[in-house]
Amino acid sequence: EQLYKLGLRPVRFSPLPKYPAVERDFSFVFSDTTTFGEMQNAVAGARIADLREFRPVEIFRGGSIPAGKYSALLRARFQSAERTLREDEVAQWSAKIVAALTALGGVQRA
Repeated sequence: EQLYKLGLRPVRFSPLPKYPAVERDFSFVFSDTTTFGEMQNAVAGARIADLREFRPVEIFRGGSIPAGKYSALLRARFQSAERTLREDEVAQWSAKIVAALTALGGVQRA
């Protein structure tokens, strides 16, 4: 009886995208003091309208990475609801992400 009083959650629906997504990976070395939240804020500051997701894929310490630093593999997913994205615009957005992460003190790995 108590469960019936709570009611049902509203149904959320979003259609499957019509146009394909494009993913790009970025590998950077950061100081241990740099958080992923700072990275997210820096990338959000670039105001890339078609950036749908920015997330860490892998964190690595040790090996050739100096003490006090870590390597982060970050993935960005771009997608438009209106059209297929062009390679040149994805390259421009990728350059903005690299600039934002470099401004945080990150060093891009080859």
